[in-house]
Amino acid sequence: MKRWRGLALGTLTAVLLSAPFAEAAEDTAKEPAAVQEPAGEPQVTSLADRMESLHAAERSDKAAAAEEKAAAKAEKKAQKAAARAEKKAAKEAAKREKAARYKTLFEDNGFTYYMDSQNTRWIPRPYRPTEQILDVWVRLVENHEGEPVAEDGKIRPAKYFLEHYYISPSQREIMFISELEVTGRPENAVKERPYDPNNWEHLVPGSIEDSLFEAITARVKQPGKRGGILSGTSGMSARDMVEEYARISL
Repeated sequence: MKRWRGLALGTLTAVLLSAPFAEAAEDTAKEPAAVQEPAGEPQVTSLADRMESLHAAERSDKAAAAEEKAAAKAEKKAQKAAARAEKKAAKEAAKREKAARYKTLFEDNGFTYYMDSQNTRWIPRPYRPTEQILDVWVRLVENHEGEPVAEDGKIRPAKYFLEHYYISPSQREIMFISELEVTGRPENAVKERPYDPNNWEHLVPGSIEDSLFEAITARVKQPGKRGGILSGTSGMSARDMVEEYARISL
């Protein structure tokens, strides 16, 4: 009986002594779990951040694409507006040119050349009455500011040059008659050299005379042809032709 009591007492003592070690082992086993639990939260937060970053990048790309599209649309609209303005300006310039007395011929060496359409006419060639030649006055205006001087019939350049020519379209010849420098309003007394058939000049390609010939004959059609400044008739009455012919012949 005493032996059984001793065994029971020993067993109880062993159980009591082993309890703290079991609790310590259990606590030790729980600690890694407690340490590992917080590791799951950063993973969830990192994934959310990545998703938000992807969405933000997608929104940024869409916004950039929208801005680019809007900029392209605005540029296209501006180009159309500029084209319309340029077309309108060209149309207005053509309208002014058509109504202007002085028709722009070309620009060269700092001067703009204009043809006086009011005083340009067909006349019979002296000693060849069957041939019609052009009697032309050309105005030269210096471009002080690098731009052609506007000719609207109301503003007269302060200083310019007037040149008088005869042009033979059929023979491709030109004759210089006179030149005068004008400040303000020109005087009517002009000294012109007398007509001499030897003064007719053949055109030298690329010369000022060649450019004048081409520009003037392109604007003034032959008598009897439509479309030119002096088309339809010779631009002179029979009396004018006789008087002009007599004046030149003398």
